[in-house]
Amino acid sequence: MRLRDLSWRLKVPLAITAVIVLTEVVVTTLLVTRALADARRDLEATAESMTRLLARSLRDPLLRDDLWQAFEVISAPLAARRNDSPLQGVVVLDAARQVFVASDPRRLPVLTPAAVLPEPLAGVTARAASDGRFQFALGRGPVGPELAAAGPILADDGTRLGTVVLDFDGAIYAQRLRAAVVDVALLSVPGLLLLVPLGWYAGKRLAEPLAQMAQALSRVGDAPPERVLELLPPEGGDEVGRLSTQARQMLAGLARKAALEREVMAFDRLAAVGRVSAAIAHEINNPLGGMLNAIDTALRHGQPDAVSRRTLGLLERGLQQIRATVGALLVEARLDSPRLTAQDWDDLQLLIQPEAAARQLQLRWLVEPAATVDTALPAHEVRQLALNLLLNACAAAQAAPTEGSAVEFLVARSPGMLAIVVGNTGPALPPERLAHMFEPFVEADGGDSAHRRGLGLWVCWQITQRLGGTIDASSDGEWTRVAVTLPVPDPMPEG
Repeated sequence: MRLRDLSWRLKVPLAITAVIVLTEVVVTTLLVTRALADARRDLEATAESMTRLLARSLRDPLLRDDLWQAFEVISAPLAARRNDSPLQGVVVLDAARQVFVASDPRRLPVLTPAAVLPEPLAGVTARAASDGRFQFALGRGPVGPELAAAGPILADDGTRLGTVVLDFDGAIYAQRLRAAVVDVALLSVPGLLLLVPLGWYAGKRLAEPLAQMAQALSRVGDAPPERVLELLPPEGGDEVGRLSTQARQMLAGLARKAALEREVMAFDRLAAVGRVSAAIAHEINNPLGGMLNAIDTALRHGQPDAVSRRTLGLLERGLQQIRATVGALLVEARLDSPRLTAQDWDDLQLLIQPEAAARQLQLRWLVEPAATVDTALPAHEVRQLALNLLLNACAAAQAAPTEGSAVEFLVARSPGMLAIVVGNTGPALPPERLAHMFEPFVEADGGDSAHRRGLGLWVCWQITQRLGGTIDASSDGEWTRVAVTLPVPDPMPEG
């Protein structure tokens, strides 16, 4: 169902609810974004302060090459940290960019080059060493966020003594972010739960007069005018009230004109039928009769060869079918198509052979004798179905031509069923394309030969459904086949 077909009793509440939800989403998104930015700024500020403090405390140990004092300096913040602190390690590099001391000496032994430090420690260390300023890195690793900070250790005269690097636990930082997001979401949920029902209730109340108007007008012509007047909303000065006034005036006019309209409609209907019948008889029957007479003259007095005689017979049967259709329309009767016979299969073969030859395709034709005996199916529909499948198979086989490109046509009869199989060579079609094979205007082939299929296969599907049968497509990499099964009543036993 399209949105514009919904009742205003749903549209107005849905619109108000959508505005409320959208507002809440926007506000929540802004708050979450602000919370995440604040969390990053806080962590970066804390890391910068700690880096500067450690840099001052590490000057003397680096100048005296006192490894143990440096280890005590970097161990102090780790020992004093809280359980929720993301700080998990400190590394001190000397002026040669080698590890001077680390809080985890087993992981990073002394004299380890800075280039082999794990990321993001190596990257932030390189930037801090080259820039001479504090650097902070926040990235996404394979298991979560990766954080690190680094700052230079400078002597009193500005000489770079080394670099202090802070390593943070990304899991703890991510946990902090999740907690911040949850807190913001919990603040938004109560407002959303309160405003949505109120908006829905207000929307329904606003749309109720429109719903009454629609219900009343939908009863016009089916219920007495008095009953329709009872369903209309009260008159008033607003838009709905003015519509109600106009509707009441309209009902009064409809009551006066009802009898006259019925007479006019009956007269117009009969006049239209007469005009259509006269036009069809004049425009179709006369040239149709001339064409049939010309074909009959050619068959009787000419000397056509076997192929010409078969072609003229095919034209005659087609024109007779057009005459039957026109005749059925003129008398408003049901169109009865002749039954399917062996001649119809011969006509199909005659029609498709030039198409296959023009495309340099082999035509493999097999119609079992049982399929031509007492087949209670409409000839014109089955012929159209088979011809559309054959034309599509020829086009598909030519789209990917090979030395043995071919089209096959098989008709078989079994108890209660007639089977038609049309196949063509070519590359395999993927399952997703087979699933949309019988939809109108879908892509038929890929690659350079891509084009859009018209209505042919869709018409085949429509005919199959009308005849109560089934149609399926399959592709095995060498052949693509379309199989049609049509129910056929078994012939009555003689005697």
